[in-house]
Amino acid sequence: MRRTLEIVFRHPLQLLILVVLLPIIGVVLSYIMTPKMYQSVGSVWAWHRYAVISPTGPESDLNSTPAQTQATALSELLKTRKFALDVVKGIDLASTMNIGEGVKSDTQELDDLLFNEIAANVVVTPQAYQLYTVTYASKNPEIAQKIVLSVIQNFGTQSTNLTAAEGQHLLDNYRAQLKQAQVEQDKALHEQQQYTASHRSLSQAELAADPEYQKLDSASKQAAANTQNIQDQINIIQQSLGANGNGATTLFEIVDAPQVPQQPLSRTQKYLVGGGAALAIALLADIIYLIILVRRDHSIYSAYDLQDVITLPVLMQLPALTPASAALLVSSQPVD
Repeated sequence: MRRTLEIVFRHPLQLLILVVLLPIIGVVLSYIMTPKMYQSVGSVWAWHRYAVISPTGPESDLNSTPAQTQATALSELLKTRKFALDVVKGIDLASTMNIGEGVKSDTQELDDLLFNEIAANVVVTPQAYQLYTVTYASKNPEIAQKIVLSVIQNFGTQSTNLTAAEGQHLLDNYRAQLKQAQVEQDKALHEQQQYTASHRSLSQAELAADPEYQKLDSASKQAAANTQNIQDQINIIQQSLGANGNGATTLFEIVDAPQVPQQPLSRTQKYLVGGGAALAIALLADIIYLIILVRRDHSIYSAYDLQDVITLPVLMQLPALTPASAALLVSSQPVD
């Protein structure tokens, strides 16, 4: 320990230079390498929970707020390639990215980069019961504003289209089932009428008590009920489609339209990260440098160090004197 302290006090300047100089270099590099980013924010008011049309009608997550359900739906859409590429359509997003000319000429690779950019950096955040925000940061403030506005607009359009497509698919299935149910209903009714015509000698009471007639009557009623149930499902889906027919106007309203940001985002955190990383490297370098100095130092600081050098026993050792004691000792010596 004493040897290490001796080394530290003998080389304080070299050790401090690394601790001071490297963090400064880290902050400067962070300033040079971190571009100014401008963030645009759009605030959206959710009129109701995001609903999906199902066989039983519109379904929604009743445990979440309207803002949470719509934010979740939008976040999921942002992870789809089609939605992301529709968002950037007509926007020169590639100009704000570090993309080589060779990549720009490759449509597939360019689309992959644009999709990853939108999926990773557009952030949707619920703020309150019905309020959520859409944010995006870019080196170009106008591009940031256009991306946020495009995300909101495409959400209103594509979510409605998806709902309509799902509803239409269900309608087609139910209409096919309705045709089959009507055929079965007509068949059951025809069999019941034929049985009644072939047993005209029976009174209404006798006919009602006839087990065979009861069976035919039950089958006819069951077929009619099945047909009505399918028709009710069709009516529910058609009503749901009608309620969603106005698109985004029935889903949400833009409360605060995204604006072109005038001030860049603070880069203080980037500077702190760069300076902290450089400081960690400086401390590691100091430790390595100190280990090298200690290993190379062959000075003798104690009797134990002397015994490592020679094999003779130590008969006497002067105590370590403080500077004040040493000065007093010198002053007490007689002068010739």
